[in-house]
Amino acid sequence: MSQTALKSDTLHENLVRELSRMAPGEKFMTVRDIMRRYNVSQLIVDRAVNRLCKDGKLVSFARRGLFVPQFVRPTPAEQPTLLVAVPDWVSPDIDEIKAELERLAPLHPETRLLLHRFDYRYAIPPELPLAAENVRLLLMMPGRVDTLEARDIEALNVFRRNGPLMVLCHHLNNFNVPSVGLDDMFAGNCAAHHLYHAGHRKIAVLMSEPQSSVILDRVNGVLNYARLHGMQAELIDCEIPGGEVPLERVYRKMSRIIEQGFDFTALAGVSGDSLAGALNACHNHGLAIPAQLSIVTIGNLRTTELFYPPLDTICVGIGRQVSDAVEQLLAGKNESVLVPPELVKRGSVRIISESSNLLK
Repeated sequence: MSQTALKSDTLHENLVRELSRMAPGEKFMTVRDIMRRYNVSQLIVDRAVNRLCKDGKLVSFARRGLFVPQFVRPTPAEQPTLLVAVPDWVSPDIDEIKAELERLAPLHPETRLLLHRFDYRYAIPPELPLAAENVRLLLMMPGRVDTLEARDIEALNVFRRNGPLMVLCHHLNNFNVPSVGLDDMFAGNCAAHHLYHAGHRKIAVLMSEPQSSVILDRVNGVLNYARLHGMQAELIDCEIPGGEVPLERVYRKMSRIIEQGFDFTALAGVSGDSLAGALNACHNHGLAIPAQLSIVTIGNLRTTELFYPPLDTICVGIGRQVSDAVEQLLAGKNESVLVPPELVKRGSVRIISESSNLLK
């Protein structure tokens, strides 16, 4: 990702927070005000503002400026709706959820599949357009999971009174809430298994995301497999705080590791998105992949295919999670689902021993 795009994404998030504190119809900052306040160029401001206008979060009037749009309540939908509520953040996972819903829609003409984005600062949104959209079924991706409070669980239970609900991409079995998500511990096992059978005995696992239960399960999956099979495993914790865009911090952490010298032959990532920071550090320090360092990560296949080189990936199966959840809800089932991980090889892991060809 270019620095311009990264700065534009960061500015977009800041402006969304500004908008959340404003009333409908209120005048927003001018382009020059935004440039001065956030110390960015007009190009970056234009990108962020255009995106907000495209998403309906801002309205631009010639010679008048930018305004917060007036909220217009939609007319109730006659068709029953399965609402998929996701945090309003930039992520390939959200794009894949949207694409999967578009694929599924023709297969379920009796039910409308509707994507709804909510303010990502909330773990559970305070309200959803249930009555306005005639929502009968609800699939929700929380904005966070590990810091859920009693009021968040109560908010979930309030939504459940409206009809069946499932949580997407997380596991809330401890709260007796049906959910669908990746088997994250096993995904970590699979990443380490792939490296072990390629002959790697000294590896590192990169924690490039905040310490959520999902990320910790993936990390522990790698480390536990390594211990069981006599591998040396080093944990590289980038210490990412919640809500921060991790790429720069991951880049700087990996750069220091490379500059100080390391003895591991392979790196296991727990997030394909933020691993881009480590990959860029390798490229900028002249570290050849996989000749000098092998890499496998857990992540979104479409994202990791775009890297150079394309990375061996333990697929998180977001599309599969969505389709399984939709099937469960439409069938009237109330059971949690674990989606098994799948390894896709693309050549970013070097085989360093002949016996490693016996991949099991």
